[in-house]
Amino acid sequence: MLRSLLFIISFITAASTSIAQEVRLLIEDENGAPLPFATAYDNDLGYGATADENGVISLKVEKGSTLIWISYVGYQKREIEVEKMDLSKSHTIRLLPDKLGLNEVVVSGQMQARSLRNSPVKVEVFKADFLNDFSQGSGNLMENISMVNGIQENVACGVCYTNEISINGLQGAYTSLLINGIPIYGNLATVYGLNSIPTDMMEKVEVVRGPGSTLYGSEAMAGVINIITPHAERNSIKLNSSYSQFGEWKGNIIAQHGKDEWKHFSGVHWDMANRFVDQNGDLFSDIALRDRFSAFNFSENKKKQFSLGGKYYFEDRRNGVLEYVRDRNYKQLRGSDQVYGESIFTNRWELFGDKKYGDSPFRLQFSASQHWQDSYYGDTFYEAQQHQAFANFIYENELGNHNLLSGFSQRITYYDDNSPATENEGSNQPDLQIVPGIFVQDEWTINENWKALSGARVDYYNRHGFIFSPRLNVQYQLSEWTNFRFNSGTGFRIVNLFTEDHAFVSGQRELLITEDLDPERSFNVGLGFQHVYTFGNQQGSIELDGFYTYFTNKIIPNYETPGFIIYANSEAYAYTRGLSANINHQLGARLYLNVGAQWQNARQAVLSENDILEERPIMYSRDWSGVGSLEYSFPFDIKLNYSFNWNGPTAMPEVFDVNVNGEIERRRAVLSPAFAIHNLKIRKEFKRIEVFAGVRNIFDNVQEISPLSGTKDETTPLGFGEFFDTAYNYGSVMGRNFFVGFDWSLN
Repeated sequence: MLRSLLFIISFITAASTSIAQEVRLLIEDENGAPLPFATAYDNDLGYGATADENGVISLKVEKGSTLIWISYVGYQKREIEVEKMDLSKSHTIRLLPDKLGLNEVVVSGQMQARSLRNSPVKVEVFKADFLNDFSQGSGNLMENISMVNGIQENVACGVCYTNEISINGLQGAYTSLLINGIPIYGNLATVYGLNSIPTDMMEKVEVVRGPGSTLYGSEAMAGVINIITPHAERNSIKLNSSYSQFGEWKGNIIAQHGKDEWKHFSGVHWDMANRFVDQNGDLFSDIALRDRFSAFNFSENKKKQFSLGGKYYFEDRRNGVLEYVRDRNYKQLRGSDQVYGESIFTNRWELFGDKKYGDSPFRLQFSASQHWQDSYYGDTFYEAQQHQAFANFIYENELGNHNLLSGFSQRITYYDDNSPATENEGSNQPDLQIVPGIFVQDEWTINENWKALSGARVDYYNRHGFIFSPRLNVQYQLSEWTNFRFNSGTGFRIVNLFTEDHAFVSGQRELLITEDLDPERSFNVGLGFQHVYTFGNQQGSIELDGFYTYFTNKIIPNYETPGFIIYANSEAYAYTRGLSANINHQLGARLYLNVGAQWQNARQAVLSENDILEERPIMYSRDWSGVGSLEYSFPFDIKLNYSFNWNGPTAMPEVFDVNVNGEIERRRAVLSPAFAIHNLKIRKEFKRIEVFAGVRNIFDNVQEISPLSGTKDETTPLGFGEFFDTAYNYGSVMGRNFFVGFDWSLN
């Protein structure tokens, strides 16, 4: 009897052991540091476990288990075969960083959280850490965004170096800039405000190319750039700083802190340069001198489902001849008609937030901002102010295989300046836009391979009436990691002249408006292909995209009449079309490579003197471009980062050089040459600090001719001649520039 009982107990124990056995896993990064709260998931039986704060997971392995997936945010998933594991021992699993971001969650494409590869709208994601790795350090959005294929930084003024973001060959006014999916920048802020977004106040950047007016309204004709702000993860302080050969000093102080239910991410950013550098001999500094400061805070309460962010920005930007900027003489010389210089004071504050109401399908987004500018361009005084308020009330619900998103928005914009843009019959008339809108969107999962996203929006403008904007996106998933995307939609844009063209205040050209300007309209179609591959410890993606955008009522500045910029709605048409390709490849934890190229054809039709339609290139739109970046990790925590930008020809405005008597000597080429900029950075990591050094523009490639014209005229003070112009900008005027810096963290 006793023998039989022992046999039964042994049998049951053996059976239990064969059915379920616990395995202990230690999850680490590529350097051996534990990854707290990583997850292990049984792919066959559908259950999992979470690691503790030391990265240790205890997982029961059931009979029939064949695969276990190990995952952690920001790292590649790793597949473990159960039959190859000794379940009686503890195992250390190391994960490699996911430089490709294949499992990122994005919101820009459809105002909803979706994984990158499952979104019908193609969204490109760039983490702030990735952008910082290739920059001088302590940089801002404008300095880093040109690493994205198909996106360029265009400089509008060769004195104060006003810049803008160009997507698919269209000027910055065609791009909508969001923070956490909320519109907050536009018009005046796109001229100087984009330098106010330090990389350290970004967690990642989402880029959507093509019209997005259905969800985001005006200014989204070329695309959408969405800044996702960081979340406080632990109590910590971070300090970073860098200094360049040209006297540029940048830095950030970041604090993450939490108490009870609230978590806060706060910081201060500065960017200062006060050294006069004139390598091209045009008697103006090659860099904009500046004192730039930002202070920001992002707070969230997950229990109350509420987040609130805010930022204040101040900039004192100046440039000119040496006498103007030396010893800060510009403060006394502002507005001089004898000593040329440009001085721009900017003050701006922003507030934005998001509120979800429990388990209900409703949520509210809101933002408000005020922007003031006090500036002199030579002896021309320009002051402006812009106040914006925005609210978006959203309803989201699922009905079977349909995910519905709808809502209504209200945008109020007040704009005033002292230019002809806000004049009416000789008196000042500020521009007030009150724009209510409604939108609806349906994401239809047709089957496991097909998905369609359709939507429509109606906005009412007090000066233009109702504007209707539909869209359609279709995704076909050939396999888990291969898909095709088709998109089409319309866009519209309301003009703001200071945003359109900076030259009417920074040169000797006069603004001329020949008619009431109607909104621009566009129609866009695009087709994209994406394939993700993995083999061994390597992974990568191949992307191919084609796009075509057709414009009506295109507002095109005419530079052909010397001394004037003439604005009017085009009587004909304009279009931009192109093809782009991109390859990302990651080899283990050592090597990451990204290479991309884009060809584009941006043209506008104008009536010639013989009333014949002629197609001409759109100004500052490059025929082709290429980008690339490479990161290699050496032993002893040393990393090398290399990047390049290759830029094709672009159409330039009509600009004249003159002799000492002020007479026209020649007309400059209306097509710029191609050029490339190469950058290198090396980093060394210690326990709590990283030090780095590098060089921008390794091969000292600078614009062959000064961006300023008319500087030889000795009949008038420098900068005040009839043909003085600041608009001939196509390449870098900064030569080779070495920099050093550090990044220090304390938990």
